[in-house]
Amino acid sequence: MSFKIKELENEDDWIFFTDLDFQSFITTIQDANQFSEEELRQKYKEFEESDSLNPRDSHHKIFIIWDNNTTRAGLVWLCNREPFWRFKEQHVWVYNLHIIPQYRNQGLARKLMLKAEEWCVEQGLNVLALHAIDDNLPVRELYESLNYKLVETHKESCFYEKRL
Repeated sequence: MSFKIKELENEDDWIFFTDLDFQSFITTIQDANQFSEEELRQKYKEFEESDSLNPRDSHHKIFIIWDNNTTRAGLVWLCNREPFWRFKEQHVWVYNLHIIPQYRNQGLARKLMLKAEEWCVEQGLNVLALHAIDDNLPVRELYESLNYKLVETHKESCFYEKRL
């Protein structure tokens, strides 16, 4: 298979982004399988309304990885972000890294993270930071294999950063 990374560029890409963002949100809900899809969508809507993020603004960048230029396989959502909490300087924050299930374990998340690092440098920044759920060992192993350092834990959350 041949994979290519492209910037999000049209409404079909936005639909893909929204669907994967919802799928990622579900993974953060404890016992999500006990809720109907309608209930999960309502929780997602409430979460979105409580958060002032606008992925369409100029500080955000979304890259989609494609299989043979025909099928979207995953994405990474980035933001050039002001300092917050323990991150004391301007940095790029990874809001979402998601590979659809049939494309997992093929190195695509790694490719997207390397693209994220490239974009970080293009923005003139040398810090990339992110959050992972504690029990998501595959993604934590990926980040650690890419030399991201665990800098903080809080409840079920693990916060990583990498200096480029």
